[in-house]
Amino acid sequence: MPRNSATVLIVGSGPTGLVCALTLAQNGVSVRVIEKLPHFPNGQRGSAIMPRTLDLYQFLGVLDDVNRVAFMAPPMKQYDSDGGATVFPMFTPALPSPAVPEPGMVFLGQAAACGILRERLKKFNVDVELGVRLTSLEQDAAGVTVKVTRGQGDLAVEETLQAQYVVGADGARGVVRKLLGFSMLGETLQSKGLLIGDMEVKGLDNAYWHTWGMPPNDNVTLRPTERKSENIFSLIATGATLDRTKAAQDFQYYRHFVREVTKDPNLEIGEIEFLADWKPNIRMAEALQKERVFIAGDAAHVHSPTGGQGMNSSIMDAVNLGWKLALVSKNLAKTSLLGTYAEERLPVIKDMLFHSTALLKNTLDADRKSTANPWLRPDALLMLGVHYRWSSLVLDQRQAGKVEEAINTYGSSIVSSIRAGDRAPDAPGLVNIRTGDICRLFDVYKVTYHTVLIFIDQAEDAGPALNTIARYPVGRIYSVVIYPSSTAGIVDVPGADLAVHDHDHHACVGYGVPSGAETKDLVIVRPDGFVGALVSGDVGVESYFHNIYDV
Repeated sequence: MPRNSATVLIVGSGPTGLVCALTLAQNGVSVRVIEKLPHFPNGQRGSAIMPRTLDLYQFLGVLDDVNRVAFMAPPMKQYDSDGGATVFPMFTPALPSPAVPEPGMVFLGQAAACGILRERLKKFNVDVELGVRLTSLEQDAAGVTVKVTRGQGDLAVEETLQAQYVVGADGARGVVRKLLGFSMLGETLQSKGLLIGDMEVKGLDNAYWHTWGMPPNDNVTLRPTERKSENIFSLIATGATLDRTKAAQDFQYYRHFVREVTKDPNLEIGEIEFLADWKPNIRMAEALQKERVFIAGDAAHVHSPTGGQGMNSSIMDAVNLGWKLALVSKNLAKTSLLGTYAEERLPVIKDMLFHSTALLKNTLDADRKSTANPWLRPDALLMLGVHYRWSSLVLDQRQAGKVEEAINTYGSSIVSSIRAGDRAPDAPGLVNIRTGDICRLFDVYKVTYHTVLIFIDQAEDAGPALNTIARYPVGRIYSVVIYPSSTAGIVDVPGADLAVHDHDHHACVGYGVPSGAETKDLVIVRPDGFVGALVSGDVGVESYFHNIYDV
């Protein structure tokens, strides 16, 4: 491919752009990532990582790297005016389960997380191109022509790049959305601003997330970061007496405010790495696609940091778009598949804005209706219940003839009965029939293919589904034959990528498959870890893939 061309050009090197690039690169798609900044930014922003994102990191192959440096969300320590303190978890504590191996929120600063993603991208010969600013784009039926400026000042040079598709992941002030002419719909909450920052804090236990005062009165919260050995904490502050604009410019004024609110003589604010006056814009783009150009992440939605939904929603944008764009760019899938990106993501983003804005108001409003502690968070924000049940892309033959309930895209963190469009649960304790090794479904799922789970009682029952799968592009569908725990006379199934015995019964339970005679259920799991279909027999497999593959 010529030097100044790529199949997909990604504008922006934050988590959204990097995850989208990694999804594409792992699918064998030529990708370039440009970044207008001359260097990678430091900082904690977007540091809360929800369990759903940890799932995706597993499928992308970076979870182990993330877990080596991330840390579990610490309990909050709320100080009383009389010097006492109350300690409580922000979310209801949960232990790992067969379906959810990573049930809790963890923290990792965005700079560190992006570093991990960049290192993984280098294995696919993709390096972020710094100091490259997009200035214009034009598209036609053949592709997109992009003009950029590379370098700064007198050394800047103009270049023309060619791509089949462009993804704008360049943030709330990014140029891609503006060039497309998309409006950002929503509101600005002038009275709900916050002072945010990263700084060295001495004399404070980094085992807790500390908070003094209660909004909307003067309040300071200091959360430890992965840089514990350096005593770096992340700040959120607000209050009636706090002049946020002055504090962001006058660090001595800020230090005085902290001393007055905390009244802790042992607390010392050292070097301040970053301090800013954040004003909440609650907005989402009117569209996510214009022909061959897409927007994702903060370029498509801006919101309150309360609830930690933004970065996690952005990563879900990136993987949703990435696997679909990979298939279409390789001429394996129908171009109509790209339209389901906005169809699926816009309702989720809308609900995300609702939840995070409600939390912001409940935290900062003096007339909050709830008497509950405003720092407590509902489990739905762990995002395990986010689903696409309404999507035209999913197929649920178990629900045939049933009335669809009102859409709540966040659902529940605990799904009592799995549906097509839901998060695909993990299932450990599977015995590999060929090797005897113990494995789990999350070891199988990847962003590079669909996984078809074929539940059978007899080896010959898998034949029709395997024959149907063989008609589709090689390497894009991974077949797993699963014998329920009660099955006797287990034998290997030639033609299946993997054959396992559900020894501990977690797969059948997680996917709602009854154990016993005539077990012939099939579950199709998408590359982004959502259940694409719950069907019975090879006809159901064909019906689902008819909307995806161009065969």
